[in-house]
Amino acid sequence: MIFEGVKLMFIGMTTVLLFLLLMIVLIQFVSYLTRDATALEMEGLRKERELQTQRKKTTKVTDDAEEDIAVIAAAVAAFEAERFARA
Repeated sequence: MIFEGVKLMFIGMTTVLLFLLLMIVLIQFVSYLTRDATALEMEGLRKERELQTQRKKTTKVTDDAEEDIAVIAAAVAAFEAERFARA
């Protein structure tokens, strides 16, 4: 009886191992097939990052923008104070 259990355990473990190995092979195969598309996508991301860094260097936050942020923050704080004061 124990021999059958051990035999079943090895059959099950072998099945799982073979399935996992098959998955690894298929994932590597798909990676091989999509390497060109991945390279193009990475190049596009690199160019986009360069554009964003150039925009950050050329765009500076002005005093008007800082004032707008302060006004919005004050409005939110006033709304929350009023809302929680009622509760």
